[in-house]
Amino acid sequence: MHLPRVVVERPDSRGLRQVRLGGEVVGAAWSLRDLRKILVRKGFPEDVDLDDRALVSWREVGSDTWPDRTRSRRVTAAVMATGLVASAAFLNIVGGEDAFSALTFASRVTAVLLILAGDVQLLAALAVKDYWGKRTVAYSGLLILVGVFIALVVHVTLVILWFEEREFTPWVFGYMPLAVWSLWAVWTVAREKAWRGIPHPKRVAAGVLATALLAGTNFAYSAAYQPYAAQVQMTFDAKFGKPELDPREPVIHVPVTFSLHNTGKVSFNVIASVFWVSGRTSEFTGDAKELTGTKEDVELGTDSELYAGLPQSRVLATGLIVDPGDWFDPGTGQVEDVVVQVPKGAAYESLAVDGHVTVLRKDRGRVDAAFMEPRYSWVEGETDMVECPEECGDYVFYIGRLTHNNNIINVTRKERYVVAIRLLGEDSDMYAEVSPLNAQGRVSGWNLEPDDTYGVATVLTGTVVIPFATVLKTAT
Repeated sequence: MHLPRVVVERPDSRGLRQVRLGGEVVGAAWSLRDLRKILVRKGFPEDVDLDDRALVSWREVGSDTWPDRTRSRRVTAAVMATGLVASAAFLNIVGGEDAFSALTFASRVTAVLLILAGDVQLLAALAVKDYWGKRTVAYSGLLILVGVFIALVVHVTLVILWFEEREFTPWVFGYMPLAVWSLWAVWTVAREKAWRGIPHPKRVAAGVLATALLAGTNFAYSAAYQPYAAQVQMTFDAKFGKPELDPREPVIHVPVTFSLHNTGKVSFNVIASVFWVSGRTSEFTGDAKELTGTKEDVELGTDSELYAGLPQSRVLATGLIVDPGDWFDPGTGQVEDVVVQVPKGAAYESLAVDGHVTVLRKDRGRVDAAFMEPRYSWVEGETDMVECPEECGDYVFYIGRLTHNNNIINVTRKERYVVAIRLLGEDSDMYAEVSPLNAQGRVSGWNLEPDDTYGVATVLTGTVVIPFATVLKTAT
């Protein structure tokens, strides 16, 4: 039987020797045993004499040169595949959180892109065996090149974002090791020149790099700064209604109406609201010739009057306008009516109503349902999470975990909480902020987040005043 001439090429950089039969490439061999398997598949006898110079031609080096470093090659392939699978799992977990539940379209698009990037990395992991094997698939190197560049851009960006605050989060045990691995992986793939064998390799490599940089820039931009062109817009006002005299008691019922409407295009949560209705008194000085007490008026933030001394106010009624945690979508609103009882013989000069609401943009994050449950300072253990000195007096406390609408921020920051405190008594008021917990697992007033980070805004009704004489006249 006539056998075709066998040509065994010199070893390549990995120790693999290409095998030709009659000028046609039929495979590649790592060893003599590997070479025999190839030849048997092509019809050669199992005991073919590989030292027969008439049958086998050895290029540059002979049959005793097989520089394959099997263990090193397999370890490299295993570490490469493991890192790609781990990175793909990480991207799918992070992206999966926002893909269907994010409140903004931009966050959902980012999440879907993360999932798709993870899927590309899974394909790259499958290509590792071929690329660190006999490279029978032309584009296995390109897949790995794309996969490791994705890992480099994503995980290094996450590390950079984490360094902005340097807060502990369990997620750092995921992306920090992967960032180190991605640097090694890119160096390894570059050393292997994975683009060789690809048509127009320089263009492909440039395209991969440009795409990775563009995606990374967009990724970092969406994570570090979310540009919301539409601003929170609302109307919030208060007004007195028609007073009514009680038919049985010498009491005047004074109605007050509060109205809050979302007139913009951004949904928001109300995280604090409070109102006060107060009565004003001051000493009449009919013989005054000039303004006095101006300094005291300025310090107290009141107007200066010629015929009246320093005014004093007493709170007649206070309460919530909207329950903490309620949300308002664009075009929705709420009207709240309050009736204040004032003695008919009261010596007030005027009645005044004030109020304010504090809102949190819904597209910056979600507040969990626990925020809607009040906790009372006079119930033991309910307000242990807040650092409040004894002079706080009695208060009501609200707290709920804030989940950022972009899960990229969730994995680079420790948890934030929306907290609100309603102070009771003569100095009643209500405050709300976003804050992380301190080292003791409590909320303090020294570590608050800037309001603009989460779109927190406080809106006032302004002070609405009605003369008490008008109240008496209208009621009678």
